Amino acid sequence: MVFKSSFYCLVLFLSLHFSSFAQQSLAFESNQIHYSLGKEYFEAQNYVAAREEFANFLGRQPDANKSEVILAGYYQVLCALYLNQPEIDVLGYHFSLNHPNSPQSNVLFRKIGLYFYDVANYAKAIRYLENSSLGNVEARYKLGVAYFETKDFDNALALFNEVKTDPDEEYAFSAAYYAGVIHYQQKNYLEAIADFKKSNGHSKYRKDLPYWLISSYQQTAQWDELLKYAEPIISTHPDLVLLVAEVQFKKGLYAKAAKSFSDYLKEHKNEAATYKKGFALYSIDKYEDAIQTINGLLKTDSLGQKAYYLQGLAQLKLGKKTEAAESFNQSGALAFDSNQQEEAQFKSISIAIDLGNWLKGLKSIAQFGKTYPSSSFTAAYQSFAADAILKLPELAPATDFMKSGVPVSEELKVAYQTLTYNLGIKAYNKEQYKEAISYFDKAISQGANQNVTDEAAFGKAECLSQLKDFEAAILVYKPLLSGKHSADFLQRNRIGIAYAYFSVKDFTNANTYFKTYVDQLKANPSSKANANAVLRLADTYLVAKNYTEALSYYNQAIENAKTEKDYAMYQKGITLVYLERDAEAKATFQALKKSFPNTKFGDDASFQENLISFRTGKYAEAIAGFTDLINNQPNSPYYAESILKRAQSYSNSKQPEKAITDYKVVIEKYSKEAFAKDAVAGLQEELNEVGRPEEMSAYLSIYQSGSLNEEEKTDLEYQAAKGIYLGEKYDKAIEPLKKFVEHFPADERVSEVTYLIADAANRSNNKALAFQFYKKVIEQNVHPSLNSVITKVADIEFDSAAYREAIGHYRLLKEKGVDSTVIQRSNKRILESFIQLKELDSALIAYADYHTLAVKEAEGLEEAALKYLDIIQLNNAKGNYATSNEMILDKFRNEFAEVSDATLGKAYLILAKNLYELKNLAQAKATLKSIIDNSEDKESVEAAKALLKTYFPK
Repeated sequence: MVFKSSFYCLVLFLSLHFSSFAQQSLAFESNQIHYSLGKEYFEAQNYVAAREEFANFLGRQPDANKSEVILAGYYQVLCALYLNQPEIDVLGYHFSLNHPNSPQSNVLFRKIGLYFYDVANYAKAIRYLENSSLGNVEARYKLGVAYFETKDFDNALALFNEVKTDPDEEYAFSAAYYAGVIHYQQKNYLEAIADFKKSNGHSKYRKDLPYWLISSYQQTAQWDELLKYAEPIISTHPDLVLLVAEVQFKKGLYAKAAKSFSDYLKEHKNEAATYKKGFALYSIDKYEDAIQTINGLLKTDSLGQKAYYLQGLAQLKLGKKTEAAESFNQSGALAFDSNQQEEAQFKSISIAIDLGNWLKGLKSIAQFGKTYPSSSFTAAYQSFAADAILKLPELAPATDFMKSGVPVSEELKVAYQTLTYNLGIKAYNKEQYKEAISYFDKAISQGANQNVTDEAAFGKAECLSQLKDFEAAILVYKPLLSGKHSADFLQRNRIGIAYAYFSVKDFTNANTYFKTYVDQLKANPSSKANANAVLRLADTYLVAKNYTEALSYYNQAIENAKTEKDYAMYQKGITLVYLERDAEAKATFQALKKSFPNTKFGDDASFQENLISFRTGKYAEAIAGFTDLINNQPNSPYYAESILKRAQSYSNSKQPEKAITDYKVVIEKYSKEAFAKDAVAGLQEELNEVGRPEEMSAYLSIYQSGSLNEEEKTDLEYQAAKGIYLGEKYDKAIEPLKKFVEHFPADERVSEVTYLIADAANRSNNKALAFQFYKKVIEQNVHPSLNSVITKVADIEFDSAAYREAIGHYRLLKEKGVDSTVIQRSNKRILESFIQLKELDSALIAYADYHTLAVKEAEGLEEAALKYLDIIQLNNAKGNYATSNEMILDKFRNEFAEVSDATLGKAYLILAKNLYELKNLAQAKATLKSIIDNSEDKESVEAAKALLKTYFPK
């Protein structure tokens, strides 16, 4: 038994020993199989099996530094990588840590990086390639791409700049392309151009490169280079045709641009390109083609605005101004491009002016100026407006324009002034003198051009002379005779002012100017002359009783004047009469009638001849001459006077009945004539002479009824109306007085009569009418009782509760320098008015004026205290109880402390009420008890008791 056991143990030992040896041998061979199988699986891309085999292999190897162990670990990490295992990062870095000096570490990181690059995981690719790409152009290039894709363009660009110089063109061309893109994105367009040119050698980028390169040329404005590059490749890149056309257009190569746009538009619809084609055609003078090209663009959109404008330009070139204006109107009505709109509107205006549509053009300019106050066309449209204004037939449109708010240039001012002057001349020529003056005044007020101003002033003076307002004319003429003016201008003014002085019978001044005028004519006989100046000069000498000089100039006028020779002869006869050369005078009058049988001075000459006979006592001759005129010239202006003179001749020749008959005719028919009074005197004398004085009264009555002048009639009506007032018939005086004002509104007594109407109405208790006419007296501001009237008006307004109007008149009264009593009364009424109006602030201001004078008298202090309490009540009405109490305590403890108990009682009653309203019950109660205990005013005490009972019932 023991033996068996020992044997068994021996056999078992030997068996175990042999088994252990065999297992070691088999284990080595099995591990090698795992490694070999792992490689086979790896190369067959069966990464799961490979990884398993490498794991089995590694699990049985104690020496981690053996080369096969390192390679197995290397392949195992790659399997995890290719299987996209999440632990790849850990495995990779673990391998690197275990084998830092192994070349497989760097290769492994590069492979991991390239793998992640291939699956577009650029962040991880960067992490592995950053430290494993040195010396490997592919890795460097792909690291750059990874940077590019993660937008790290600075690092990407550094790598691409490095790789693009590598001899390996595959990566160099690609790197150059990427570098170009980055440079382009960074706006380094010149560097981008160089890179793109280099990358052009790689067919991969040849499709996109033209666009990058052309865009870079665009960005750097290298238009010539762009065209040089792009034009030859248009046939292979038809999509570049539009770009080329645009650049040609931009460069002003309009013929080329027109063709390029045409080529493009054969295959495409593009309104912007169509417009530019039209513009290019316009620019090479193909106006009809341009119009036809853009016809389809004429719509109400932004491009339509430009198209209408271009069409207008082309139509202008073709001379179609009306059509062009319409096109510009269409463009100007659209607001897509404000500059285009402005230009179009201006073009339309220029055409309107060019076509002579002055009024339309001016209105358009006014609107344009308002719309574009800072337009670059301002100077141009101002010039247009000046031309238009000068052509207008009336002033109103020009005035509207000048007031429209557009900038007004000096040229415009001169044009407006010239138009007003021209219209003045036009009105003057139509004898519309008042209208002409209006125009001349406007021209003068403009003052833009001194010559026009002076001519307008002269025109105004001429109009005033034509209107017989010679005094006013003289005032205008006179300044024009000083300063620097042309000889012609001075002569025209001299003759004008001379005639004006002559017309107002200022013959001394008339003579001075006529003499200067005539002397200048003699010094310059070729100048324009007034043919009758010599005659007027003679007239001034005649009036001045310088008969010798007058006779000399009348003779010159008869000899040289082309008109008014008959007048010169008549005036010569008159001059000879004054020189008492009666025979020569009669001969002159007779020669006048013979030389000018139809002269208007024939009656004058005949009458003067008869007067010579009458004056020289040849009454029979005078009677015969006057009788001839009376019988044969019934329409003569001397007809009535000839009857008078014949009557006087009868009287002087002792024929009283014939004289009486003629005197009666004069009084009966011509009582209003100035010479009728001579007939009255003559008739009185002759009736006395013949013993029939009783007949005189009837003729005196006739004379009186017809001989009153306007001044006499005015005075009569005034005295009659005033007499009723003075007779204290006030109600009956009102209407006659009102009629006087109505009949004679310009009479100097109107102010007095207005006052009488107001006073009469007031006295007859017609307050409304009195108020109405008192206010008119104030408006006239001249009546000696003006202050009294203002007082009455203010009092009426105050009494009728028209406080605001009353305030105005009381203030006016204060401004008139009245005495202090009236001022204080006005102050008081103003204060009371503001209190009635419940205007606290204004009442306080008014109180200050009132208080200044009131406190100077004892009674005034009492009244001032009461008025102050009225103001406090206004303050209370606003709920300002606290400030009211301050006002009471401030004034009634100090300034008003000595006023009556009644007034003090009123103040402290208000104080108590205010304290109650402020919930200060203790003080309110104490104040009321103080009034009861201390006041001597029964009314105040009773009021305090009543309040105490109301506020604090037991």
